[in-house]
This record gives sequence, structure tokens and C-alpha cells, in this order.
Amino acid sequence: MNQTFLIVGLGSMGKRRIRNLRRHGENNILGFDRRPDRRAEAQAKYGITIVDDFNQVRPEDFTALIISTSPEAHGDYIRYALQRQKHFFVEHPTSADGYEEIFKHRNTPTVKAPSCTMRFYAPIKMLKEILTAGKIGKILAFQYHMGQYLPDWHPWEDYRQVYFAQKSTSACREMFAFELIWLNWLMGAAPVDVRGVIAKVSDLDMPADDVVLANVKYDNGIRGNLLIDVIARQPLRTLRVLGATGVLDWERFAYQIKVFDVQSKTTDVIDVPRGQPEIGYVNEEEMYNDEIKAFLDAIAGRAPYPFTFEENLVNLRLLFKLIKSSE
Repeated sequence: MNQTFLIVGLGSMGKRRIRNLRRHGENNILGFDRRPDRRAEAQAKYGITIVDDFNQVRPEDFTALIISTSPEAHGDYIRYALQRQKHFFVEHPTSADGYEEIFKHRNTPTVKAPSCTMRFYAPIKMLKEILTAGKIGKILAFQYHMGQYLPDWHPWEDYRQVYFAQKSTSACREMFAFELIWLNWLMGAAPVDVRGVIAKVSDLDMPADDVVLANVKYDNGIRGNLLIDVIARQPLRTLRVLGATGVLDWERFAYQIKVFDVQSKTTDVIDVPRGQPEIGYVNEEEMYNDEIKAFLDAIAGRAPYPFTFEENLVNLRLLFKLIKSSE
């Protein structure tokens, strides 16, 4: 298929999406960013065609839009894509700006794809298989901790100048809803209630909160406890799921899944394959490549995109409820 992709936002994620598209043989790429230094970097590093003035872009110039800007700009570009009947993919948001327009256009043939990266991550797919197979029986409750020191997120730039250090688009708010995407998938349920606290407890030089402590209730009765922080000096992604007949433990950076069975009184230790991060990054590239492939497959009509804005809105509403609860 002869198609051209317009990537809006050429920061960390925008550059990653260039690599993802090229991994799948898509080389007709346009790139735009408001910052001249990012435009110059993307052109020098990847040789893509750069758009200096977004107002000069014509509908016939591109097939699909990839929105990799900071979250506060997502809504404007979502509306831009919808008005021009263009397929679009958008990184994870911290607000529902643009969602009303998406739902008004729900029956149009354009592909509307919200990011759900971690559902393509090999260890999480393994966790899903284990839980679906009933290895620990009926799921009753879980505890999850995601943490990483915020200045380590983008060590090449001043964290104080990035959107995730701002109050309304903070990393903690973004990651709370982001982590729910795959946690809900593992639980096979939708969250219906939340109580907790969003606060700033560190000396990081920013107005944003840096810790989330949340208790989540699901529509099937499962209870979850989440700790999301940007103050942990060691990167962490730790999950413990309590089942009726066993316990599942996963620490991402140990590259193992442990499954305890109450009948045999034994723990099965399953090794997890290690992916390949890009130099300077923590997260492996494979899941991002697979995510963009799902977008490409949806455009080509090979398979529907596996996550919807309706599902994502459930998580965003839970975030808004948590903020209100905390206040």
C-alpha cells in the first residue's frame, strides 16, 4: 500500500515512531515539531521529510497521522485528523480532550487508535496466558508498584522543562491511567471505583505530583492496590496477584515470573525473554514495533486495532475521580 505517515511531535516518542514505521517497511514519513532543534535532529538522524509550517500541510500529503506531542496538544490534532477523515494513532493522554469528537465519528471508516503499548509487551502477554489458564485460580486481588526517578526518564534534557513535570500533565497522572490499560486486561474486568491520594512528597523542582497511592475496585469484585511514583531511584515494575489457589509474582527487571501453587506447595519460576532497548532507553523496542504493526494492520483491514477510546475513557475517568478523591 502506498501511504505516507505524518508524525506530529518529534521528541522521544516521535523519533521512536519513525523507527517503528521503518521497522515495518514504511519509509514515506513526514515530520513536524514546533521546536526547530527537534525538526533538525529528526532530519539529520533519520532523513525524513520535515514540515516547517504545519499550516502548509494539505490533506493529500499524508495517509495517516501519528500524534506524539505532549498530552495538552492531543485534542487539537485529533480534531484535525477527524475533520480530514485521516487515520490516526495517539500517544497516551492525561485529558479527554478530543474524545467527544471521536465518539461523534465512531462509525466512520477511519482507524482511531489510542496507544496501549504494554499490552504488546512479551512478559505481560505471558502473564495474561498464565492467568487465563487459571494457574492461580480465580483472581481475588493484586498489588502493583511502578516507579522510576523522573530525572532519569529523559536524561538528555532538563526534566523541569518537559510536560511530565507539569501539574496537569504529570508523569504520575499519565502513568496511572497508562498502567490500567494492561492491568484491566489481565484482570479481565473494568474498574468502577477508586480511592486514594495523589501528592508531592519529594524535593523535585516541579509543581507536579510525584506519587499516586490508589485502591481500585473492579466490576467483577477484584480489588487492586497501585503505587505509581517518580521518586524511586531504582526502576521498578512489580506485580503480585492473589488467586484462590495460588500467587503470581512478577518483577520486570528480574526477568522472571513466579507462580506458587497451593496444592503442590511449589513455585514455578518462568524465565522471561529480554528485549532490545534503543541505546539510552529503558524500555525495549519490540512492543512499540508491535503496537505500530497493529495500527498498520487496522489501516490495511487485516485486523481491528485491539484497544478503543471508549476503553481508555474509563481509565481517564478513574484518574479524574482519583484526583477529586485526593483533593
